[in-house]
Amino acid sequence: MAAWLAFFGGLVIGAAAVAAGVFFWDHARSLRLGRFFSHAAHEINTPITAINITTLNFLSGVFGEMPPDQVKWMDMMRDQVGRLNGMVGELRDLIHLMLCGDLVLQAESVAPAELIEEALAPIRRGASPSQADVNADLPADLPRVRVDRARTIRTLASLVFHARKFRSSGDLRLTGENQGASVALRLEYAGQAISQAEAQRSLELLYPASRFGHVLSAVGLGLGVLRAVARHGGGDLGMKVGPDGHTVLCLSLPVMPSST
Repeated sequence: MAAWLAFFGGLVIGAAAVAAGVFFWDHARSLRLGRFFSHAAHEINTPITAINITTLNFLSGVFGEMPPDQVKWMDMMRDQVGRLNGMVGELRDLIHLMLCGDLVLQAESVAPAELIEEALAPIRRGASPSQADVNADLPADLPRVRVDRARTIRTLASLVFHARKFRSSGDLRLTGENQGASVALRLEYAGQAISQAEAQRSLELLYPASRFGHVLSAVGLGLGVLRAVARHGGGDLGMKVGPDGHTVLCLSLPVMPSST
């Protein structure tokens, strides 16, 4: 009996040792892959930056005055290069969240109106007449929020691109509400009539890789990455869809604590 107990005890200990070895090997592999893909995304940003600077120089008149019919195309190029830069940033955040586990946010105190203005300014400049406008209507007394400024601006821009892609008609409306511990920024639009269950699935981190049929396809890396980054910073992202397709994307941002 003692021999059997010793045998099974050794078997359990051996299995645990193998499992631990596999875990640490897999963890080390994930970290290495994460560092590699993060480096690759950083390198991709280099030519993007060069193209963006060149585009801005054309638009600012450094190379001379541009004909009006060419300005709109250069504006579109600047808009899409900015969008590409944002997606690369989201990809790097996903890598650091899933593979490296070391995503660091640079939190600071920011007025919600500033975030919205910085997010919408380039989008409005590059919009074509066929694209929806964004009507922002925020209360003047919204408290300052504690967020990573650059990432929050990027998230707001991505939400606008998503809404423009899946709206069925009309412009977009962006409002804000003080909810005590957080500020809720709501982007509303007339969208597709889908189930609330499907809307919730679209917020999953790897939703674009799901095998089930998509009623609501993703834009860029999807809403799941935006929600994961928002939650990492103490906020959240939600989505509600009414029977008529009226859609609300709600980005919650933590309020900056009062100094004592």
